Amino acid sequence: MSLVSCRLKDFFVFLCCILFSTTGWGQIQGSVRDTTNLPVAYANVLLLNQKDSSIVSAVMATDEGTYNITTFRPGKYIIGASLIGYKPAYSLPFSIVSSNDHRHNDPIYLEMLNHQIQEVDVVAKKPVYELKVDRMVVNVENSITSSGNTALEVLEKSPGVVVDRQNNGISLVGKSGVIVIINGKRTPLPVDAAIQMLDGMNADNVKRIELITTPPAKYDAEGDAGIINIVLKKHEDFGTNGSFNLGAGVANREKMNAGLNINHHTNKVNYYGTYNVNFNNLRQHFESYRRLMQSGVQIESDAISLRKPMILFQNIRMGFDYTISSKTTLSVLTNGYIRDWEMDAFNDVRYWEDQQFSKSSMLELTETNKWIHGMGNINLRHHFQEEEVLDFNFDYLNYYNDNPSDYIVENRDNTDLVTSSENIKVTKTTPIDLIVGSLDYSNQFNSNFKFEAGGKVTYTWFENDVGVRYLRSGNWEFDPELTNNYSLNENIMAAYASLHYKIGDQTSIVGGLRYEYLNSVLDSETEKGIVDLHYGKLFPTFYLSQKLNEKNTIQFSYSRRIDRPTFNELAPFIILMTPETFISGNENLLPAFSNILKADYQYKSAMLSFSYTDTKDAISRFQPTYSEDETKQYFVSRNFDRSKTFSVLLAFPITVTDWWKMQNNFTWVRNQLKTDYEDIFLDIRRENYRINSSHSLTVSKRVSGEVSGFYRSKSNSGLYERKPSGRLDIGMQWKLKNENSRFNLNVTDLLKTNKLKSVADQPELNIYTRWYLDFESRAIRLTFTHRFGNEAIKVRKRKTASETEQRRVN
Repeated sequence: MSLVSCRLKDFFVFLCCILFSTTGWGQIQGSVRDTTNLPVAYANVLLLNQKDSSIVSAVMATDEGTYNITTFRPGKYIIGASLIGYKPAYSLPFSIVSSNDHRHNDPIYLEMLNHQIQEVDVVAKKPVYELKVDRMVVNVENSITSSGNTALEVLEKSPGVVVDRQNNGISLVGKSGVIVIINGKRTPLPVDAAIQMLDGMNADNVKRIELITTPPAKYDAEGDAGIINIVLKKHEDFGTNGSFNLGAGVANREKMNAGLNINHHTNKVNYYGTYNVNFNNLRQHFESYRRLMQSGVQIESDAISLRKPMILFQNIRMGFDYTISSKTTLSVLTNGYIRDWEMDAFNDVRYWEDQQFSKSSMLELTETNKWIHGMGNINLRHHFQEEEVLDFNFDYLNYYNDNPSDYIVENRDNTDLVTSSENIKVTKTTPIDLIVGSLDYSNQFNSNFKFEAGGKVTYTWFENDVGVRYLRSGNWEFDPELTNNYSLNENIMAAYASLHYKIGDQTSIVGGLRYEYLNSVLDSETEKGIVDLHYGKLFPTFYLSQKLNEKNTIQFSYSRRIDRPTFNELAPFIILMTPETFISGNENLLPAFSNILKADYQYKSAMLSFSYTDTKDAISRFQPTYSEDETKQYFVSRNFDRSKTFSVLLAFPITVTDWWKMQNNFTWVRNQLKTDYEDIFLDIRRENYRINSSHSLTVSKRVSGEVSGFYRSKSNSGLYERKPSGRLDIGMQWKLKNENSRFNLNVTDLLKTNKLKSVADQPELNIYTRWYLDFESRAIRLTFTHRFGNEAIKVRKRKTASETEQRRVN
């Protein structure tokens, strides 16, 4: 028998052992609530013998008022709950038949003691900001400024986070390459659709936001800026619940959205499903200017583009979790989306030679960009003991992108007479397939020591068929410079181990090491081995946290990270901006490697953070370059030899009155780029800062308002200098009497100041380009949201194996 067959046999036996493991580690679940049906956090919960009220087991309820008892034998019991300031309460008697029973009790209701109501008026809460050993935590549920907002709005107000709604980008303390995950799972959406999803997600469902600028070894090494983990609230009750929302808005054109979310949890199975649809009819205004010297003549072009894109996005997610035994859970998840993007545009381009008007071009564009995605995940989780867990994931993903565009170009001379016309067709199809498997083990040996280890394998295949054709003499002729068929085969193998150790109550240390090995080969029909990478790299991480006293904490960390090109950047494509200006992919793009040092200081709820990042082969998007004959200009992603970033973050809340609270964040960034750009050495140094301030106003119990805004100074993006920008948003929320329904009225970019202006001025490269982009960001939206059914459903939150791979597609 071959070695592979033996390994497969051993693995099959291992899975069978887990699947049929039903030995006794049962669960008794329930919740503790007050007389208004709100959760009672951290209540004492006792499992008592019905016969003599002796204590069998004791646990503490979670901050959501739920409990889970796993230590017991068959018998007759009652549950008792108590907390200072409340009268003790008890459940009805119940029987446990076997030690493998999975039982859920009705809620236990605690009544507050009358004589303490007036005396006790201080409630312990977590601070809005917490500094932990490897991350900064924003406790959204304790932040009044977050009530009634969306998850994206909460993310925008988080310390050091910059959300670029216009370009659908997110950066953290001055660095791009951020990975956004939800409950530890990256959302499988294109970037703009993911931002739309966060913009439609109710912040009341967000428990906390974790800003992990130096992620530990268990996470993939991808993402040089770090990870933003949005943790949603989870509950522990059984039953059925759901919610739906309907929204409409207007800017220059209409906007509509709707969503449905349903969960159903029984003793053994949890079913869930969501469907969301978003329609956005936009009107956009772009301007671009280009100047260069060509054969001793100064050539200038000035283009105005009026665009009419329409976006219809539909996403569906379904799955179930099946409790095989009290130790083992099997989960199946399917997810898919269809994103239809259609646009008509009219471009007016004018040309000058030595400041004399020479000609003009009119360009009419019709473009379609359709993405179809499907994903399946199988997850098996087994508890050897309560704190010893093994997780197995297997994912299959498929993406298909169809992106055709048609251009009609009409050229005129300086007297406005038509001199020529041209028809251009561009086609691009890109199917992508991924298979991902991972195995993760963790064991909390005691309260001071935890060990984690695991491995992951990823296989990726994609093809990218690009064609550019011109209609000449009645025949369509391919442009050989821009037409080709590319194929990529890539696999990544990874393994990691990490140790968490606490030295007393004041000091915590985390150390980890991750190893990743990459094989990546990109070929075309005309050239083999365009990319031929084979390498293995180590990615160490180290954290030290020291609590000085109850109010002061300091922390130091180091990590090494990688920023791999997205598949779209590696897959060449062509978008015509003008007859001489193109946006294109870059098959020669290399991964970037970063070393990151970080120091943090926390005083109560105020945060001060310092970060230094040194990056080799930094990836910079949308950078200008010319064709060899200088007749065409391309904007592509490219590597810069070295990038160094130093940042300082200061975040602090202010309570002005009981009805007016504010949160203020200040970020300062200094960036230096050194690179050989078209055989010219560049050393670009720039500084920038960003100020965020949000004000929460409580009008009454059901009516609240918010005013928030930001100002961003001029900053850099590769060769470009971005001009200052800012935005002011206002919103009102009205909750109905039953608290399950509410209306939100919001105005974004009230003063219409959030427009992107950028300039690339590099005389030694013969480059001068400036852009003005108005994405129609100001809009008025009215949204109605209603929750129905049991509001506390146990929904298992878990990761899949393919989170990083989904980001690279997106």
